[in-house]
Amino acid sequence: TNFSVGANLGLLLFAANIAGWSQVEEMVEEGQNTYKKLKYAPFPVVGAPSGMALGGGCEVLLHCSALQAHAETYTGLVEVGVGLIPGWGGCKEMLQRWVTNPKRGGGPIPPVVKCFEMISTAQVAKSAQEAQSMLILRPGDGITMNRDRLLADAKAKALSMVEGFEPPEAIEVSLPGATARTAMEMAVKDFRKMGRATPHDEVVSLILAEVLSGGDTDMTETVDEDDLLGLEREAFMSLVTNNDSLARMEHMLLTGKPLRN
Repeated sequence: TNFSVGANLGLLLFAANIAGWSQVEEMVEEGQNTYKKLKYAPFPVVGAPSGMALGGGCEVLLHCSALQAHAETYTGLVEVGVGLIPGWGGCKEMLQRWVTNPKRGGGPIPPVVKCFEMISTAQVAKSAQEAQSMLILRPGDGITMNRDRLLADAKAKALSMVEGFEPPEAIEVSLPGATARTAMEMAVKDFRKMGRATPHDEVVSLILAEVLSGGDTDMTETVDEDDLLGLEREAFMSLVTNNDSLARMEHMLLTGKPLRN
């Protein structure tokens, strides 16, 4: 069984086909708010993924207090495959983790570019251990080898966190804005020239770069969670109304395979 293979594409496509854009935006905002409440819950929330945890399923995990993952967990933010970007806080959470990672080096641009590489290529961890290297799993998260033990291990982890538990403090990050965006745009255009990116890959990637770079900001300012969620929401809505993205969603629903348009 899978933890989650993502949001209901059929429902999203139905809303798009009847031009129910306000309902789509409401769904995105409601998802963001729900995941935010999950992250700041006054009690520990432990995710116990196994099998596939993709797209919105991965975003659930990113907002949990901790994870106890089965060793054979396949997880990642794969929304670009259907012409979208993560819209329920996935961009925000990955940015926060990589920008604040104490092991990172090389200035403010590399962590942003790393997030861009993972999300724009729909990178999927092939194991819980690989998910650690992507920072989907954090140092305190656990890995269970025996799937039959997974829920018991997750419950034990949750109970061990109860005493003295406090939800995380909201953090603000400084993002490089136009400087990083230019670097990502150049990389995308190079991939396009080499034939390794399709025309719509380029469109989606450039919109993703706008979100991950922090929009209209620079290193002298800080960006809070709501700012990043706003950028995600705006980008998601610009793509969900794009005919090429709609074609990708429809093709995925019909064939189970991504459309390379």
